[in-house]
Amino acid sequence: IPDCLCTSGLYFSGFLYTGDYVHNWLAATQYIAPLMANFDTSVNDNSTIKLADNGTIFVVQWDEVALRNETDTFTFQVSLFKNGDIIFVYKKVPIPVTEIKDLEHPVKIGLSDAYILESETFAIRRKTIYEYHRIDMKEEEIGNLTAIYFKALLTCQTFKDCDSCSSAFIGFDCSWCEAAGRCSDGVDRHRQVWITKGCENKETSECPKPTDTVPFIPFFVPPGVLTTKVANKVSGNILIIHL
Repeated sequence: IPDCLCTSGLYFSGFLYTGDYVHNWLAATQYIAPLMANFDTSVNDNSTIKLADNGTIFVVQWDEVALRNETDTFTFQVSLFKNGDIIFVYKKVPIPVTEIKDLEHPVKIGLSDAYILESETFAIRRKTIYEYHRIDMKEEEIGNLTAIYFKALLTCQTFKDCDSCSSAFIGFDCSWCEAAGRCSDGVDRHRQVWITKGCENKETSECPKPTDTVPFIPFFVPPGVLTTKVANKVSGNILIIHL
């Protein structure tokens, strides 16, 4: 299951919140929303929210849920795959999504992510939310028995070492920051760490060469052979012992 699910929140309003709970406004910028709307599970006695997880796919289904002060019900689900793919499936959508009122609650279909930057001015600490990416599918023709498939692409965070990061050609300007131990283009959820560690000024153009180390190899000196005759020679990372 994707790491984001470790801190995810399940909402009655038709979406998953995938960030650390810092501020309510983050729910408007860090979400996976098959259909975010003003749903009220108390309207219909048959309304349920079902979860399933087999270790590879995590599924949430909103079953027979109605909008507040409405009677028509919706049934839809979201599936999150371990490889990052996401699928929205709609079984029952009684009215066009574009006709759902958003006066009391936002109506969204899609994905969004944001990062938080902390700053301090005149001893006043501030936290600012920056939404850096959004996929909006609200205007698509979504009705009964339709689905939306999001195919996960490689990002800089996929690469865990300097060599693979520096040689990545995936459409992002990936850079390795040794101080942070991360590969990034500088714009992701961990931007605060990227800035704090000075990664913007320490973009690595050449990866450091690994330091040669000599492993300890125990050896047996036959009886009667003086240890002073033992000569050690290093060849690469192999210790050669002459007796």
